Amino acid sequence: FLLLSLSLMLMSSKVSALMMMLAHGYTSTLMFYVIGEYYHSCSSRMIYFMNSFMNSSMIFSILFALIFLSNTGIPPSLSFLSEFMIIVNSIMWTKYLFFMIFVYFLVAFYYSLFIIVCSFSGKNYIEFNYNNMGVSNFLILMMYNIFWLSLFY
Repeated sequence: FLLLSLSLMLMSSKVSALMMMLAHGYTSTLMFYVIGEYYHSCSSRMIYFMNSFMNSSMIFSILFALIFLSNTGIPPSLSFLSEFMIIVNSIMWTKYLFFMIFVYFLVAFYYSLFIIVCSFSGKNYIEFNYNNMGVSNFLILMMYNIFWLSLFY
């Protein structure tokens, strides 16, 4: 998607590529942090064992859902704005890219939605270590001020 934006050689596509790089950098960093916290409390990185993990902490589950939904490009996030600008520029360039872009968004959205649904539902497969969970999550996530600005503005 980034290469498509840079290959259009328009100023707005370069701006949207820069916005996409910023949004991806902050969102992917937070996703790696969340999965690291899951590994720290469960000693497993398998998505299959992630069932009902979010029943452990309400704040952590809301932050988890916001981070993974911002990865999908929902409207209040910076990634949505950059992806929308790239789509508009590429459709102005050629109309045949619409189907490929639609398939890309469908697969990307389904993957993040699958992770969120699996983490909120199901029965517990692993006994969690609740001792250190949620102590510093909120403060560490608030360090990413640009993530919060990109989510709400």
